[in-house]
Amino acid sequence: MHEDLFAQAEMLARVDIRRPKQVNLRRAVSSTYYGVFHYLVDGSCRCVFGTQHGPSVYRHALGRAFVHTTMKLACVSFAGGTLRDAVIKGLPRDTKGKYFVQAPIRLIGQAFAELQEKRHLAEYDRNERFKRNEILPLIEQAKKAVTGFSDLPDSDDKRFFWRACGPGKN
Repeated sequence: MHEDLFAQAEMLARVDIRRPKQVNLRRAVSSTYYGVFHYLVDGSCRCVFGTQHGPSVYRHALGRAFVHTTMKLACVSFAGGTLRDAVIKGLPRDTKGKYFVQAPIRLIGQAFAELQEKRHLAEYDRNERFKRNEILPLIEQAKKAVTGFSDLPDSDDKRFFWRACGPGKN
């Protein structure tokens, strides 16, 4: 679904040849955000229930329990390396005593948080103006963040991030 949402965002950003309509640019921002959102929800649900067809009803049910603000808090924490000590207690640390967050995890967290803020502006702030030359790089940033995270080998760190984005206490 995320790939379709990214394609829709690009189409909306380019549909008006000369002067892009704000409504199309705003919808492009929203589609980009939801592309990353649905990618994270789907991945997190697959992390919990696997990829087999049987538990798909559970994956879909779990997916409806995700909360945008909870996901943003987790993403901001991973993006900035500000995970609370109580959360990372007992996890491996670097030489400075910090839990090391791999670059692809930081980047997707950063992209999600930034896109959520942009989506709120696009949806709710009628005074905010968008430009095509700002939206197209935003779409590319989101696609690169998803690709980078997808290319990251399966690991405890990756599963930890997936789970932190999910429903429940973070």
